[in-house]
Amino acid sequence: MLRPAMFFDRDGIINQPPSEEQYYITDPDDFHLMPGFVELLRFVTAAGWPAVVVTNQKCIAIGRLTEEGLAAIHARMHALLSEEGLAVLDVKYCPHDDEARCNCRKPLPGMLLAAAAEHEVDLSRSWLVGDQPRDCEAGKTAGCSTILVNGSAQSPHADFVCKDLFACAEILMERLDVKPYGLEK
Repeated sequence: MLRPAMFFDRDGIINQPPSEEQYYITDPDDFHLMPGFVELLRFVTAAGWPAVVVTNQKCIAIGRLTEEGLAAIHARMHALLSEEGLAVLDVKYCPHDDEARCNCRKPLPGMLLAAAAEHEVDLSRSWLVGDQPRDCEAGKTAGCSTILVNGSAQSPHADFVCKDLFACAEILMERLDVKPYGLEK
């Protein structure tokens, strides 16, 4: 039987980008969890929804990071989440740049489709949370409900737009029919 899942973009949702000029991180020591993400993941986990990370990593294609370096960054992410008693089911990433003709780079839905096939996910009952319009476009194309967490951006593909991860959790609490816990600001 297929189950729903919660898809999260990485940069700007799970980790804080180092700066507006340098959006990608290339060093595991620069990976820091976003305020509210632990609480949001705790809620999603309590709801019984597996979490899957879907992230564009153009920094590999342009030579700023190797796949081994990305694995080290994701190992740090897993370690930080583990310290909180949390985990994600899977991490899917696209190592290509904008010029590549792949189906995995968001706004295309390839990473979501691959995760759904691999983990028996019902995309029509799943959600994607991202901070860029391309995230929501990928989610919508895959058949998910979407939340854009970025008070200044808009997207015709976002079902909801909110200012931060705490507001995102409120939206999900209203729709997932689960009692909240651990969402104090």
